[in-house]
Amino acid sequence: MSIEFSIREYSASDEKEWLDLHAAIMVDSYAWWIVIHQKPEYKSEVVDLVAEVDGNLVGLITVEINSEVIDIVEGEYGFVWEFGVHREYRGLGIGKGLIKRAHEILNNKYVINKSIWYSQDEKAQKYYEKLGMKEIERHWQFSVLPDEKHKEILKEDGFDCWEMRGSCSVKDFEKIKKKYNLIEDDDALKPRLCIGYELEYD
Repeated sequence: MSIEFSIREYSASDEKEWLDLHAAIMVDSYAWWIVIHQKPEYKSEVVDLVAEVDGNLVGLITVEINSEVIDIVEGEYGFVWEFGVHREYRGLGIGKGLIKRAHEILNNKYVINKSIWYSQDEKAQKYYEKLGMKEIERHWQFSVLPDEKHKEILKEDGFDCWEMRGSCSVKDFEKIKKKYNLIEDDDALKPRLCIGYELEYD
């Protein structure tokens, strides 16, 4: 099956439809653990694209130039904050089209041929590996119920804490599990292995 789609730059007038699409993508993915209510802004310049079918948004990608969120990558790169295609339009080449167009802009405008991807969603990880992305790092992400000692320390500052979000290296995960009360019975918050990838696009 083939379908005609177009890829263009995101416009501020797209925000409501972009958020609707983002929420629909989140339903099938564990890449995010909180719903966003407005389109994020970033410190650096971004390559911000959407895919359309019959005038409706069906895919998105947002890539920040040399994001400060990581420090393990040498040289210039684009950090992919948002990426996805609506479930009804997957497997039609739209995701690959978004990636290709984003890399064309990275190369032509910024002379960058490398993008960095992170996800804690297993389906996304398999997709990235199928595209030939190279793994560069992995860590655990999780939520913790603070014990009474931590609650008291935080309460001294007026902070009534009922859960905390954090991460750790793979080698430290078992130690963290033994020492802290990780939330494991909540589908959205339970521990997930997050894997980082690098994609070079010539």
